Amino acid sequence: MKTRLAVVADVAAIADLHAESWRVAYRGMLRDDYLDREIFSERLALWEQRFQACAPNQYVAVTEIDGKVVGFACAYGEEDARWGSFLDNLHVSPEFKRRGIGKALMQQVGAWSAKEHPACGMYLWVLESNSPAMQFYEKLGGVRSGKGKWNPPDGGSYTKFRYAWKSLEPLLSDRSL
Repeated sequence: MKTRLAVVADVAAIADLHAESWRVAYRGMLRDDYLDREIFSERLALWEQRFQACAPNQYVAVTEIDGKVVGFACAYGEEDARWGSFLDNLHVSPEFKRRGIGKALMQQVGAWSAKEHPACGMYLWVLESNSPAMQFYEKLGGVRSGKGKWNPPDGGSYTKFRYAWKSLEPLLSDRSL
């Protein structure tokens, strides 16, 4: 397992993994037509745009096993004055979950944020229906600290919770998980 900074050549693999993750996690929430037909091209357009016009505070890391991208994370440093760096995406291929990939990506993003934006914490949003993700973030020291709404690309509205780390030390500790 190797975690590294993502490059433009990873865009299709990231988009594919992002689409597949949504197909699994959001089946029954999002329209089947969207998940089966539209999601890959929509995610590919998103990731092409993110790599063509990189925000100066954007950081994308991938994890590979045998040369295949099996996980990725995307964060924006110091995105919010109160909450700090924003972890916008964390996805791991379903067949590679529970192997430490998510934790490695969280620690990679946490280390980057601590180095590049040392005076801030980190936060992310997780859907109310995703209890495994909430348990995962809590084991890594994340604290539920807010509530909002997610309006996905295909319509609808879903409750989401903010998880935050005021200090990145617990996240970077090998004692987590």
